[in-house]
Amino acid sequence: MSKVDRTIVAETRYIALVVLILSALMEAVFLIIGQWNIAVLLGNLLGGGCGVLNFFLMGLGIQKALDGDSSDAKTTVKFSHTMRFLLIAVVMVLGIFVSFFNTASTIIALFFPSIGVYLKVFQSKKDEKKNTDEEVSEE
Repeated sequence: MSKVDRTIVAETRYIALVVLILSALMEAVFLIIGQWNIAVLLGNLLGGGCGVLNFFLMGLGIQKALDGDSSDAKTTVKFSHTMRFLLIAVVMVLGIFVSFFNTASTIIALFFPSIGVYLKVFQSKKDEKKNTDEEVSEE
């Protein structure tokens, strides 16, 4: 297997940071409303960890598809998607049916990487607009 691309590592670190921040906020909310227990923490770790792993594996799948033969790229991406979907399904089942995971914290934490992606897109558009405004004002 080839070396993991630096962009994948950098973006995964960003997503992990967002997941960590949102996880801390969720833990605080559970604490404030008086519903915190160890199951909330374990569910948060399970869901958040799975979300970050899913993001990283998606990057690896795309890298592998781009590095390989173009005829195999579609198959590689489909296989990666199917396996990652299965991973998320297993985590959700664990979060729902295993009593030492809090269902809500597990499922909510699975969405944290998506929030991180949306924040990154929003920041990129904001930076793009700022650069465009600076170019116009220089003229």
